[in-house]
Parts: sequence; C-alpha cells; structure tokens
Amino acid sequence: MTSTAKKSTGIKSRSRVRERGEVFTQSREVNDILALTEATSNRYWRFLEPSCGNGNFLEAILKQRLEHLKQDRIEWHHKNREFSVLKILSTIYGVDIAEDNILECRKRMLKVIFEYMPKRSNKGFLLALDEILRTNLLIGDMLNGKDRIYFVEYTTPIQGKFKRKIYALTDMENNIEKAIQEFPIIDYTKLANYPAQINPKKDTND
Repeated sequence: MTSTAKKSTGIKSRSRVRERGEVFTQSREVNDILALTEATSNRYWRFLEPSCGNGNFLEAILKQRLEHLKQDRIEWHHKNREFSVLKILSTIYGVDIAEDNILECRKRMLKVIFEYMPKRSNKGFLLALDEILRTNLLIGDMLNGKDRIYFVEYTTPIQGKFKRKIYALTDMENNIEKAIQEFPIIDYTKLANYPAQINPKKDTND
C-alpha cells in the first residue's frame, strides 16, 4: 500500500514517473472528469481505461454504477443482485503496463463490491468475481504491445447466464468484428469452471 504522502502527490515513486510517466489522477479530478462524461449514465455501458494505473477511475465508476443499481428494485432484489453486480463489473475494463498496479486495481474493485455485497455470498458468485477481474483488468502495453491484448466481451442473453466472446484489440481498431473465440452460454455461478483464455492464437486459416 502506498503512503499517504505518495497518494497525495499522485505518484508511487519518482523513478516510475521518469521511466513510465506514471502519475495517478486524484479523487477530486476523477469525480470532476466523470461528471463531464456519460461513463456512469448507463450502468451497463462498456468502459475501457487504457492506462488505468491502480484503478482510481475504475473504482469511482464501479461505485457510481452500484449506487445506481441500488435504486433499481428489480435488479437489486436479492434473487437478482449477484448477477446484476457481475453484469456491471463485466462492462468495466482496464489495462496497465505495471503488474503491481493491476493487482492493486483488482483488490480495490473487490473491496468496493464487498461494501455492497456480503462476503459470505455463494462460492460461485465469488469465483465469478475473480474470473471477470482476471479477464477485464489486464497487464499490457497499449502503445507498443497492442497485438498481445485481447478482451473478453460478456453479454447476457438470458437472465443469470453469460455469453463470452474474445476479440483482439488490433482487430477492434480495424473494425474487424469477428470474434477469435466464442464460449457457450453458461450460468454465472459456473463461470469460473470454464475460464476464458485471454491470449488465444488466431486461426491461421482465416
């Protein structure tokens, strides 16, 4: 965990600033920027932070979307709540070049979720949280390593179930909508039993 002094200046170390230009956006600026965007106006819109650091923006977006969710009597009903929370989490993506940032970001996102959900939730839900965080918060270089970045798209064709497709970032940038891999529809409680491999090889026959 970073010290209070480092958090207040928005850096972890001067060497990281020199080597990576790493400076974290502070909470007040994060909230001001989000107020000027539509990032949280629809809680199920997909959002990507290409240089997410340790998750300042993503944490704020998750909190705001969960607050919106609480106002929905149907989605927040105890029978639907777990799936609704997973749907929100599955729409939030982040990439960062530093492994420690991504690991910290995943922990922060989990902490936010546990502020709204009991830690004694069913095992399938907890494992699904870890699986979505693994696929959506990625270690990668968005400048020099785009060809090694893949995203898992989660859709919800049926209540309580996910459909997953894997797309290459380079294909997405070139408006190629063909998925590299697709997975069968699966109940959210079994999501982690069939993990999506996020570094698939393209079909050389295409």
